[in-house]
Amino acid sequence: MQATDRTALASAALGITAVGAGIAVSSRLTAYPVLTAQAVRYGLAALVLGAVARRRRRREPRGTVADWTRIVTVAATGMALFNVAVVRAVASGEPAVVATVVGCAPVGFALVVPALERRRPSARVLGGACLVAAGAAVVEGFGRADAAALAWSAVALACEVGFTVVAAPVLRTISPLGLSLRACAVAAVLLAAASPALDGPGALRVPTVDELLALGYLAVLSTVVAFLLWYSAVRRLGAETTGLLSGLMPLAAALVGAALTPAALRWQVLAGTCLVAAGLALAVARSRLPAAEPAIVPG
Repeated sequence: MQATDRTALASAALGITAVGAGIAVSSRLTAYPVLTAQAVRYGLAALVLGAVARRRRRREPRGTVADWTRIVTVAATGMALFNVAVVRAVASGEPAVVATVVGCAPVGFALVVPALERRRPSARVLGGACLVAAGAAVVEGFGRADAAALAWSAVALACEVGFTVVAAPVLRTISPLGLSLRACAVAAVLLAAASPALDGPGALRVPTVDELLALGYLAVLSTVVAFLLWYSAVRRLGAETTGLLSGLMPLAAALVGAALTPAALRWQVLAGTCLVAAGLALAVARSRLPAAEPAIVPG
């Protein structure tokens, strides 16, 4: 494995860990309108990404119609619909069930990407992905859910996989910064339009200081930093290999949640950590990671 591949893996791990930590931080927003919070999050992230783009003074391609179709799809499904699906799922199911289903994302990547490329899944990668998903399930535990909760959880899982798989071809011409900026701006508009209908009359409530700090973390670390790290890894390693790291998200959420609350760290978290580590080691050991595709981004 080349040094650049290891760096890309580390970037993906850091990015998804920031997202997982954001799940724990989101506990500060339980009284705030859910979709409004996400609209604010992505809106703030778009502003920060726009400022970074202006400082870099690097010209980004406008993107083809196909690129914009994928960007809008990512924003509408992997960001907006994902949040709606999670909200609907936890309305009639326990959060652990939702997290466990979404934690199967590594298996989704191991199956979907080869199918799109018309090749057989790698037994080693699929086996590692199953171990990672099992580790996520052990960390989160299991609970009760009705058919509606399971259906919405499956939608969230599909959105989680699509966030990476649909966006990957765009990275051939548009940089991770350009993709993240466009996706966040579109998602903010979509969520702002949907929040009055789904969040009700209180959708425009002004956040408290504690809520504003949580929104700031989500916007800067769980979105700006995480998206840039994640999409940089996808451009280097491809969606299949990078997607394996999504199994770290529930682990990070559990560890940060334990740090933010007086509750003791459960043994399931330690056991799940071992399973996730074993799965990642199996999937990437002695593997020939894909070489970086030349980016046609001027600058």
